[in-house]
Amino acid sequence: MAWTKGLTGKALDEFKRVLNREEYHDEAKATRDISPSTIRRRSRKKILFIQTGGTIDKDYPRKTKGYAFEITTPAVARILSAIDVDLDYRSITCCRKDSTEITQKDRRNILIACVKAPVRHIVITHGTDTIIETAKYLQDAAKWRKELRKKIIILTGAMKPQKFVDSDAAFNVGAAIGALNVCKPGIYVAMSGRVLNPDKMERNLKTGLFQSKL
Repeated sequence: MAWTKGLTGKALDEFKRVLNREEYHDEAKATRDISPSTIRRRSRKKILFIQTGGTIDKDYPRKTKGYAFEITTPAVARILSAIDVDLDYRSITCCRKDSTEITQKDRRNILIACVKAPVRHIVITHGTDTIIETAKYLQDAAKWRKELRKKIIILTGAMKPQKFVDSDAAFNVGAAIGALNVCKPGIYVAMSGRVLNPDKMERNLKTGLFQSKL
């Protein structure tokens, strides 16, 4: 199958489970059943959301005597199920990792997902520590993977988990979706109220905010 060619491990299992299944959910069920396979039928713009992990998806530990945050279901599914949006979207998982643990193999799986996606608009949720590095990886890949050149791919994340009341997750996801309407084909990072090419963005080590390169 074209969608799964080149994928390995959990990413392959996820693609087989989600991408090759034509299962639609009505709005009521989508609100109850927050899962990576949630799809909205009523649509104008088709968007693929790719979960890779990071702070945005972190949740309190479910195990007793657990202290470390756990990366669970995609925050995007929770954000979009809480509001009425005129989108046709699908959410898949490539990995669930802290971005400091993202490997080149993970980035390759992300790349393959973007290349083989049958849509032009893609949002990748990613940890903030290496989000720019992954964006640059995809940007470099676009030089030799012509399939990427017609697509708008935006990476975003959050400084605090989406589960937190004061999280910036919904704002950043909204900014990424909005940017899909105005950006030209290419790779972008949407963070801290800015949507920029990864070559033009940097993170302020003092404030933690993302900003234009000086």
